[in-house]
Amino acid sequence: MTYNDGPGARILRGLAPDVTLLQEFKYQSNSAADLRAFVDQTFGPDFNFYRETTALLPNGVISRYPILAAGTWDDPETANREFVWARLDIPGDVDLWAVSVHLLTTSTSRRAAEALRLADWVRTQVPQAAYLVLGGDFNTGSRNETCIGHLSQVLATAGPYPAD
Repeated sequence: MTYNDGPGARILRGLAPDVTLLQEFKYQSNSAADLRAFVDQTFGPDFNFYRETTALLPNGVISRYPILAAGTWDDPETANREFVWARLDIPGDVDLWAVSVHLLTTSTSRRAAEALRLADWVRTQVPQAAYLVLGGDFNTGSRNETCIGHLSQVLATAGPYPAD
């Protein structure tokens, strides 16, 4: 998948989000200039972004707010992408940690292992007083999957859920 001049970019532009968590964040040649052009055209030149650089299927965070720090946490189940995080300077005294993930499709047990590791990363890296949003492609079959239970150790995962 790419975001090259297709419906994905148009949908993102139409949503006008303040923060976006992308999976398979590829655009044209994937050069720094091409990625900057994508962000400028899709979100605006005042947006900031971080994207993992060596992954085959890179995750990323795009933000209207300044990115104070960003990086990757190891996903132990795959070699073609990591968990991407960014600490955002949102209005107010508390920072927002945005984490972009793309869990594997191969099995519930591998997604459960990814979720356990991700929960460990959150516990050890994100201050308890910070705001946290986790998003991406979970590749789950239901809200009752084991990985969601593991993530509920560090995130609110209970309903109400969106109807759409």
